[in-house]
Amino acid sequence: MKKTFVIILTLIGFFVFGQDNKMTEIDKQSKSINSDTELIESNFDLTNETKLKVWYKENRIFKIVQEMNVDYGEIKSEIYLVANKPIKIIEYENTYFFLTDSIAKIKGYSIDIEENFRAVSYITNWKKKQRELIISGEPSEKKNISYELEKYARIIRKAEQLINE
Repeated sequence: MKKTFVIILTLIGFFVFGQDNKMTEIDKQSKSINSDTELIESNFDLTNETKLKVWYKENRIFKIVQEMNVDYGEIKSEIYLVANKPIKIIEYENTYFFLTDSIAKIKGYSIDIEENFRAVSYITNWKKKQRELIISGEPSEKKNISYELEKYARIIRKAEQLINE
């Protein structure tokens, strides 16, 4: 009985430790992508409210950022890819707020922006739609926030179309 209990605890430890290692490795890969100076950056205006930035090399996409303006702020999606498969996705919601007159005079502007929601997906298996999801904050308008994997698949397809045109 004690042996079985020890084996179960060991397996749970390996699983938890393995997930942390995987997330750490994904973070290292995304930092490496951010610091790669050989990537080509292309910017695309999809609509008046939506912009797409794509970092790629030799038709392989490494990072995509979609920025969407909404009436209360902006929603930004960052997608990191390795071997054309997403490894990390970050969804932000930033809201505008008005500065007081005295602070606005010091800063030189009257509207600032503040992050109030973030969802980070560590993709463990894209084909099986497996991920580790970490959410912080609460979105202002839930109708504008979607961190479903199909949404990101559409963004990736659009980026692939745009860089291959």
